[in-house]
Amino acid sequence: MGCGASIPDSPSNQVEYYDHVKMAPNGTGTVPMPAVAEEVSVNILEQAKEAPKPREEGSFVLPEGDFVDGRLGIIEESAIETLKGKLAVEELFCDEDFPADNSSIFFSEREETGIEWKRPSEIISEPKLFVDGASRRDVVQGKLGDCWFLSSCAAVARKPKLIERVVPPNQHLYGEEYSGLVVCRFWRFGEWVSVCVDDRLPTKDGEILFARSSDPTEFWVAILEKAYAKLHGSYEAMEGGQSMDAMVDLTGGLAERYDMEDTEDKNQLYKLLLKSSQNGAFITSSRKGDWKMATKADEHGLVEGHAYTVSGVARVRHETLGTVKLLRVRNPWANEAEWNGDWGDSDEKWDGISDEQKTKLGFHLTVDGEFWMCFDDFCGQFEEVSVCTIGPDFDHDGTVDYVGQVKAIKGEWVVGESAGGSRNDFEKFATNPQYLLTITEPDDDDENEGRCSVLIGLLQEHRRSLRSLGVKMIQIGFVIYKTDDPENRLPSYHFHYHYEEGTSGTYINFREVLARQELEPGHYVIIPATFLPDTPGHFMVRVYSPKPFELAKLD
Repeated sequence: MGCGASIPDSPSNQVEYYDHVKMAPNGTGTVPMPAVAEEVSVNILEQAKEAPKPREEGSFVLPEGDFVDGRLGIIEESAIETLKGKLAVEELFCDEDFPADNSSIFFSEREETGIEWKRPSEIISEPKLFVDGASRRDVVQGKLGDCWFLSSCAAVARKPKLIERVVPPNQHLYGEEYSGLVVCRFWRFGEWVSVCVDDRLPTKDGEILFARSSDPTEFWVAILEKAYAKLHGSYEAMEGGQSMDAMVDLTGGLAERYDMEDTEDKNQLYKLLLKSSQNGAFITSSRKGDWKMATKADEHGLVEGHAYTVSGVARVRHETLGTVKLLRVRNPWANEAEWNGDWGDSDEKWDGISDEQKTKLGFHLTVDGEFWMCFDDFCGQFEEVSVCTIGPDFDHDGTVDYVGQVKAIKGEWVVGESAGGSRNDFEKFATNPQYLLTITEPDDDDENEGRCSVLIGLLQEHRRSLRSLGVKMIQIGFVIYKTDDPENRLPSYHFHYHYEEGTSGTYINFREVLARQELEPGHYVIIPATFLPDTPGHFMVRVYSPKPFELAKLD
């Protein structure tokens, strides 16, 4: 299916709404009878689209296969201790599951000569995981098309404690407690999982081949990239990906993508980015263009098909231009490839900004890949921006709101049982898993008029199963219906005669889709579905609300 909406072959369901009641088609319960007045007919035609492909990727793309078990690269904590216990005195850990050879770098038939695998202590004396904590300026991309991941690392590094949760700092790269084994942790499908690697890194001509830190004595960036590569099966398998997925893996947060072409109200988008930045959200963006040109910058100093970190959003007062909307953007190459247009480092417009404002902005003239640009130029040069928050933003204003409760429940679409597909076939749709959401009280905010704010997410299982295959991403979505019968599942005829309360929108093969709702106290049924019927998969429903609620599966 292309990027546009795809229309199924089956005819749409004609939905008529009635005033009176009659027996349901199966002889149980009641459904409305036609009113004497004019009937109202509503067409439901579910649609789906393909997620935009990552811009920066290699010439080799892993074939996609069905999900198996999702444990590739993941190890239990007890097994890590067993590995350490098996090491002899002065023996250093060597990871047999991710060996120091080309099989860990490439899955395709690509070959690279002259690669030497070296431990940090063989590269420099007294190496450390962190030097003065983590910073966005630490991250420097190497010869691998994983800017989507590294731009996310730089974004999350604005909160060093989060990076230290992923890469625990009390691990040694030399000295008495040094074992050669390093553990990283990632949030994967609702839980924090451990990945252990040895600290051997691919080098060429004495330099680390892939990502590194700007400080040659610091190694958290290189080790983290290696652990993430192990989750993917190889370094090469990381060429191409979604920044919002990487940010969620590093934080366990909630991420959304905004495509410039689909965003009509750019001013509202800027307000969201400004508030989100002020409230500690992590933001990345990717550039439009051909990824094959990603080896050099264009005439504007930007790299086509490349992912960047948005490290700051601000409004400044110019002495002649008035208020100007600016964004600070960072190229993970961390070199001279910087925006050279309006508001670039050397632009004369900065002369109209007071020194006090420059200080607050952290403005500097360092050649480090980080630069400012105005919001209009940003919208013209970048095709999307992704925002990740640690908690829910119920009203979508960029502020992480108070969470009274968060609950998650996992489920599965099983062919022939519970993989009913979309509402293009009501009979099959009714077989999908159904979850009862019970709202007990409204928000304290009077503006919600007796309603409760709820954020619902549907996350599909994404963990890699085999080194040789990527997991196929399914077009997913969910629908919310109100119910007066909280003890039972909604039958197929219910969908003929009732509007939904909310929906995640067009089905899409994103890893997670979200919907914000303001619901009156009562009972609701959440129905997660794949677009096409008989599509197997695992999923998790996440629900956030400032008020208490109940979430349970309807059997």
